[in-house]
Amino acid sequence: MINSFIILREIVQNLLSQKHQLKITQQHVKKLAAYELTSGDWNVLSVLHSILKPFYLATKAISGRQYPSIGLAYYLLMRLKHFLEQHDNKESLLEKRLKQLSLKEFLYYFDSEDEQMKLLKISE
Repeated sequence: MINSFIILREIVQNLLSQKHQLKITQQHVKKLAAYELTSGDWNVLSVLHSILKPFYLATKAISGRQYPSIGLAYYLLMRLKHFLEQHDNKESLLEKRLKQLSLKEFLYYFDSEDEQMKLLKISE
């Protein structure tokens, strides 16, 4: 959904910037005004998109029906962990912080030596 919204950014911005020229009631104009996004909002969406995209791709890969995907699970989890641990100098403070918070949650759920993780390692 974030991806679609970013793709349609120009259309959304044009619609919201020209809300007074539309043939709609004043009440609808006020509603549209409430949905306007600032450049900061668009930046947050962009950062969220860049952080969530690897998770989306991993989910698609694990959800494959044409091939066995259990062997991919451990590999993809390690790739996601590596992605969250890496910090580029070009990353914004927001992106670094969101990665740190995501990594904390990721480690809570996936960085354990419980039976489930052992089985994933064996299936590799």
